Amino acid sequence: MQRFLYEQDYSRMVASSGNRLDEEIKELEGRLENDGYVYRNKPFQLYPRVVILSSSDREWIRREAEQLIDILEKVIRLYEEDQATRQYFMLNEAASRLVRIDPGYQRKIRISRFDTYLVPGNESFKVLENNTDCPAGVIFTGRVNKVLRQIPSLSTYLQNIPPLYEEGIHKPDAFINELVSVFAEFSPGSRLRSMAILQLENRVSLEVKEMVELLRKSGVEAVVTDPRQLSYREGKLYAGNQRIELIWNKINTADFIPLLDDSEALSDLIWACDDLAVCHVNSFQARFITESKLCLAYLSDPAFRKHFTDEECKILDKHIPWARKLSAVSPEDHEGQGMRKLFKLRREKLVLKTAYDIRGEGVVIGLSTSQERWEELIDQCWNKPFIVQELVAAPEIPVPAGPDHSLVRKKFSADLFMFGGSFQGFGSKLSDELKVNVFQGGSKQAIFSVDNSAAESRGSEQTACTSCGNCTNTGERCS
Repeated sequence: MQRFLYEQDYSRMVASSGNRLDEEIKELEGRLENDGYVYRNKPFQLYPRVVILSSSDREWIRREAEQLIDILEKVIRLYEEDQATRQYFMLNEAASRLVRIDPGYQRKIRISRFDTYLVPGNESFKVLENNTDCPAGVIFTGRVNKVLRQIPSLSTYLQNIPPLYEEGIHKPDAFINELVSVFAEFSPGSRLRSMAILQLENRVSLEVKEMVELLRKSGVEAVVTDPRQLSYREGKLYAGNQRIELIWNKINTADFIPLLDDSEALSDLIWACDDLAVCHVNSFQARFITESKLCLAYLSDPAFRKHFTDEECKILDKHIPWARKLSAVSPEDHEGQGMRKLFKLRREKLVLKTAYDIRGEGVVIGLSTSQERWEELIDQCWNKPFIVQELVAAPEIPVPAGPDHSLVRKKFSADLFMFGGSFQGFGSKLSDELKVNVFQGGSKQAIFSVDNSAAESRGSEQTACTSCGNCTNTGERCS
């Protein structure tokens, strides 16, 4: 990770604003509430924090994130073609049946988000999760970023630096456009008119409610329904009396799997998908194969590197942390005793993850677990769909969160949104905890990047930054 730009300018803004920042945020939050503007699923502390990347940093992140998503597509193909790969993912018969369903479109991962940590001092990020089932933030990330830009002191700071790149994730219609694009491939010549968003009954998120309103404004009649309430009749899928042409399955795989225990409850949905009577997004391949944490271990395991090109292996080595499945790796390793002992001994450097979880609830960090409990978990999870992954240290950034907005260091993530295989921009979470998650006490910040083309179009001829005189990227300067 190269240094963020304009950090000295940011620090001066914070110092000069003082307690005025509190007043500005409080006034803004009150105005947004009065206006009914919804931008978060749960309350969190709003910090006046944005960070700025160079256009060159954004470019390599974009390029390599897109290479990674293509590698995940390859894993899906390998699952279909290679028996050892299928066995590795440990899917039961119900899940295996679903991943055999052709979704009716070529690229199986349409809307996803890599959860990553940027690596200080390197052009690298480390992928913690693939999030290829139904990532949150496809609407609210852009709204959070918009809200932060409305804090007056922060707005003034941003106006005094070169223009910022307008990412797809900043635009509320980017998510909708991808759904429309998938449907156009699924049903050539047809216009998407009606769809359903799947949520468990009585567990509809605020972001989903906002999705419905945006879809209706765009001309798509959208409803929210529990998948067990769908009806398949005469070759068409219905939610009540409304015909459903496309489904955005917003039930996390971890919550969807228990529904498969009742084969009748989901039969109408499954038959409709199998008959290509409805377009289901994301595909079941994305939801059960690449969403699985076992995929991270698969990509890290030398036994499967033969399936990847030299260039793909370089990308994997650069961005996928060391990880292994909790099982014996060879016949000589009797019941995996060698690896099991190693995993136990390396507790402080490892994280235990179940194949499917939500909000970090299925993640156990060895560093914050007693040795006795860690060894119990390794034994309990052995030969089950769990992995151990290298503990990746979260980068930290100064945030005005102390008394009188003094700067205190907080951990942060860099979440890379991908629509249709293309990079759409950043989300970012802040936390004091080892698990950087909004639902575990975290918050949000914005990651932007300089748009050199916009800077040039408005006549910028800057060849060296005004802070140090050494930077040569037009429209950019360091701290």
